[in-house]
Amino acid sequence: MNLPASFIQDMKQLFRSYGLSSEEEAFFASFDRAACMGLRANTLKTRPEALRLWLADQENLPETGVHPVPWSHDGFYTTPDLQPGRLAAHAAGLYYIQEPSAMLPAAVLKVRPGERVLDLCAAPGGKATRLAADLEDSGLLWANEISRQRVRALQRTLELTGCAQAVITSETPERLAERLPGYFDAVLADAPCSGAGMFRRDPGAVRSYQSYGSEHCLPLQRSILEAAWRMLRPGGRLVYSTCTFSLEENESMVAWFCARHDDCQILPIMKAPGVSDGLMLSEPLRHTARIWPHRCAGDGHFCALLGKSGTDEASPLAVYSSVDEGTSADWQSFLDFVNASLTESGRLRMNSLFRNGIRRLEHDHLHLLPACPAVLSELYKVKTGLFLGTLKRRKGQVVRFEPSQAFLLSLRESDLACTVSGREEDDLIRRYLRGETLQLGTDHDAAGWPSGALATVLLEAAGGRHPLGWASLMTPPNQLKNLYPHGWIRPF
Repeated sequence: MNLPASFIQDMKQLFRSYGLSSEEEAFFASFDRAACMGLRANTLKTRPEALRLWLADQENLPETGVHPVPWSHDGFYTTPDLQPGRLAAHAAGLYYIQEPSAMLPAAVLKVRPGERVLDLCAAPGGKATRLAADLEDSGLLWANEISRQRVRALQRTLELTGCAQAVITSETPERLAERLPGYFDAVLADAPCSGAGMFRRDPGAVRSYQSYGSEHCLPLQRSILEAAWRMLRPGGRLVYSTCTFSLEENESMVAWFCARHDDCQILPIMKAPGVSDGLMLSEPLRHTARIWPHRCAGDGHFCALLGKSGTDEASPLAVYSSVDEGTSADWQSFLDFVNASLTESGRLRMNSLFRNGIRRLEHDHLHLLPACPAVLSELYKVKTGLFLGTLKRRKGQVVRFEPSQAFLLSLRESDLACTVSGREEDDLIRRYLRGETLQLGTDHDAAGWPSGALATVLLEAAGGRHPLGWASLMTPPNQLKNLYPHGWIRPF
């Protein structure tokens, strides 16, 4: 690979300054190897080991063909023989395709159920999906992305995950910090950077480095860190991470920040195999972490875990309440659908969300939000909790409720009353994902389905059956109308 001359010069200087000259040749040679490939199991839907074995079986690979990432309990390395993006299991949200070293920051943050968590620079959403899984359908995940173009990819990623506890905004970090001081238990700031860790898999990263480099990124990283710190409660923790090797953007940035904040301390990161200590500008910086591409199977990352002194509770901001919750008639249409299409366990799940959530109706779209602060109403909102679906009206009166794909993906097989299922290779699954009408065989009996119920197409994979999308019964009754979202249809 033709590396930027400035990058080569900077890295040689770094290696020589920190007694690593013997590693120079191996480091630069690593850029001539193929980029690492990986994926991370979505533990809201499946068990990592079950997924690993299923993926290996799909491509007739040895079990070692899909093997664990040491620093992420739900992560796996994959081979070029496996193309996980083309599998129906990807459309069911069973995993997220992610470069292995990028799995480190969310693993280091160690989110616990019930916490308020902020992913400040969240698109395209890989780290946010891990945070969502660790919350286990509780607490609050607030994902922010300043770019209005990139935030839509973040929305789809979180909807595939099946997370019902997420809010997505598109705001500057400073504007968020003004409104959410001391609100979060844990914050992830995966900052925009010079991106040298992406050179092997993205030629655009090389061009960007040549045009901008570290100097362009430093002011932005400082402002992001300052805003993130303002939103962290005393006693909380913050992960600052980049996908570059620059000393200035990594250890020096952390040292600069700690010198400005007496309440900041660098917390130790447990080093899994392949994760190295940070460069020692000072002794505490040894507790930061680096992934080097010549030392392990990873393209490169830096990570620091910072703790905020104190034990105060998160700031008691006023709780958000919807301007328009809708009428009881609006919500009755949804409840009628729930009673017809969900099982008892599904109805109990919805009752729990109703008790603990905040109802919101906007342009005939029904949402259920997790507990969140009132200042949400002042911000540019992209996703407000779980989007349930749309009310259809005639002459102002609600005539039916149409459930969303996001709602379905938050459910489990046991929640759904009327289902048909197939394996990855079955014609039923391939036709469904192509958006075609489904012809049911004798092994699928729809005769006993309740009137007004929608069916769900399930994928049999990784030891379970997982929702793919909605379908409705047609006349004759052995056909299903395909309700898979048009924008998600894919060729098979």
